[in-house]
Amino acid sequence: MESVGILIPLINRRFVWQEKYPDVVSLPEGCRSELMIIRSPQLPGTSTTIFWKIDVSMEGVVKPSLELLLKMPDQAREFDTKKVMENGSNYFQSLLKVLGVEASIEGLIRTVCL
Repeated sequence: MESVGILIPLINRRFVWQEKYPDVVSLPEGCRSELMIIRSPQLPGTSTTIFWKIDVSMEGVVKPSLELLLKMPDQAREFDTKKVMENGSNYFQSLLKVLGVEASIEGLIRTVCL
């Protein structure tokens, strides 16, 4: 149950990110959205989608799950020499383990804003 204290601020944080970065962050399904889309204003057709899933067991154990999906136009893929598109989801999972959810998402948003 320790995770519940982390989830409530995290859920509210999605709206803060949307307000702080209105040109970059969107919640397509509104306040109950299970996904957040991050789009770069400088790179049309490129987007990052974070899927939110929160499981609560019968015992009350809360387990958040976040997955990352990257989208890039085919023409831009040839410039992806570091294979970010191919490995981005794994990189994000590593960031989550090291920095935590909020810092990982904030860092991702700031990177897209550059």
